[in-house]
Amino acid sequence: MSYLKDKKVLVLIIALVVLVIGGAVLAYMRSNKTVDPADQFVEENLPSLSPEDIGLEVTVRGDRRAIMFEVTKAEDIERIEYEITYEKEIDGETVPEGLYGEMNIALDGITKTDYREFGTCSSGVCRYDNVVSDVKITMKVTKKDGKVYSVEETVPLN
Repeated sequence: MSYLKDKKVLVLIIALVVLVIGGAVLAYMRSNKTVDPADQFVEENLPSLSPEDIGLEVTVRGDRRAIMFEVTKAEDIERIEYEITYEKEIDGETVPEGLYGEMNIALDGITKTDYREFGTCSSGVCRYDNVVSDVKITMKVTKKDGKVYSVEETVPLN
């Protein structure tokens, strides 16, 4: 009987250890999923550059439903992460919206974005947002020397 009792205790201990480890792994995975990369992007306190410092040129499409930008002074820039934020109206309520992207200038040499639509597009059909605010471009600029800066530009659509 003592052998069976010891075996039951051992099985119980193993089960508890597996549950504790499994719970810790699950909690770790959930905590990583709840952190939105965009939130981290916005909250960083970085030294600032002006839009002119990187030669930022913004173009609003003629129908006011998309925006693109180009960086004309990119010789010393390795990478740019960006977010484009605005407010849209849905059923009479104003709701924040954002687009995120990255330009890896050191790898692909591209310094210009395509038009970024204010809405969603699939199979050539777009559903545009009713934008009710100016559009804000916030950039995280990584220079080739490893230093990181922020650049902000607000663009009116009217």
